[in-house]
Amino acid sequence: MVQKVALFPLNTVLLPGAPLTLHIFEERYRLMIGRCLEQNTPFGVVLIREGDEVEEGRIGARAAVSHEIGTLAHINGSRQLDDGRYLISAVGQRRFRLQYVLQRTPYLTASVALLPEESVADVVEQAKELRTLYERFGQAIVAATGVQAEIEDLPPDIVTMSYHLAHRLDVTNEMKQRWLEADVATRLREISALLRSELALLPQNLRTRSTDSWDGLASLN
Repeated sequence: MVQKVALFPLNTVLLPGAPLTLHIFEERYRLMIGRCLEQNTPFGVVLIREGDEVEEGRIGARAAVSHEIGTLAHINGSRQLDDGRYLISAVGQRRFRLQYVLQRTPYLTASVALLPEESVADVVEQAKELRTLYERFGQAIVAATGVQAEIEDLPPDIVTMSYHLAHRLDVTNEMKQRWLEADVATRLREISALLRSELALLPQNLRTRSTDSWDGLASLN
């Protein structure tokens, strides 16, 4: 499916299902967000490959060049300040591939092709193993930190779970972009490998010690 989308190049990766909060102060993006709110349409978030997030006309600013794969963002909350700035919250929806730019002023607009999510029939066991590994890692973190909190329930849908963990893990934007572009099997495999490597860094007695609670991956470095 091909559609026209307003683009917002950022120094962040938005994954499907992940939250995004933005302070919109540049005039071009105020206009863009205003139109999205008026028309109830999403905008596209793309990670900047090189260049700057600020206006190209500013002294020293370099034109932003983005990755081709991005994510639609649905605005689910907004507040416009007296001076015209916006504070918005949004959530990631479908992935897309940038086809070509339609216009560059007053803000980027492009033709994009929405990307389908593949079947998960071949990764059911892989997903089960990741859930078990995630719980083991959570128990080890609680044992190491002594902080008691409930272990979060991962989304039952495999694709949703893979994006959820990709968002939660404290990795570079480049890795998050790789996971955004990857198929579900690759995401599951690489997230599992990362958790195993982190577990291997913990003392042996902490890897197997059982606990009742955990607060997710917020402390993972």
